[in-house]
Amino acid sequence: MIRWNPPPPGTLKLNCDRTIMNNRLASCGGILRDSYGSFILAYAGLIGRCSVAQAELWAIYHGLRLIKDKFISSPIIIESDSSTVVSFLNEGCPRSHSCYSLLNHIVRMSGGFHKIDCSHVLREDNKVDDGFAKLGFSLPEGVHSFSSPQVGHIFFYLLISLQFFSLVDISFCILNF
Repeated sequence: MIRWNPPPPGTLKLNCDRTIMNNRLASCGGILRDSYGSFILAYAGLIGRCSVAQAELWAIYHGLRLIKDKFISSPIIIESDSSTVVSFLNEGCPRSHSCYSLLNHIVRMSGGFHKIDCSHVLREDNKVDDGFAKLGFSLPEGVHSFSSPQVGHIFFYLLISLQFFSLVDISFCILNF
């Protein structure tokens, strides 16, 4: 069974994702949880037109920016279902690549954190953050953060976006908020 795996004790996990429509309009979203699976924060937003890799990097950028804005200093594990983006974050990318500038912003910002690791996960492991990324299309442009899991429209939208998952998956998402 594929499911979300918690980080080690004392570490937080940022799962982030992006969604792109046919016209290259992108949205992003993510969720930060602790080793118990407890909700710390989430975010979603419409980010405009860009490539798939750029949209995934924007999802990571906005997640890290929100963590930094909240003065959270725990070690962070970033999980992404984009092997290209994980490779860029861990190994860099050529200066000529369209993601180079955004990647450098992320690298510079991550210098202010105690420890950050980035790893690839299967798309099936990214169900909740995929829901937040889809939620971004229903929000005004910009990235919106949620500091409480009690926001009713978040659950409503996530349940609708997760309709193709089993009831076990949906109840796992709700219980872990």
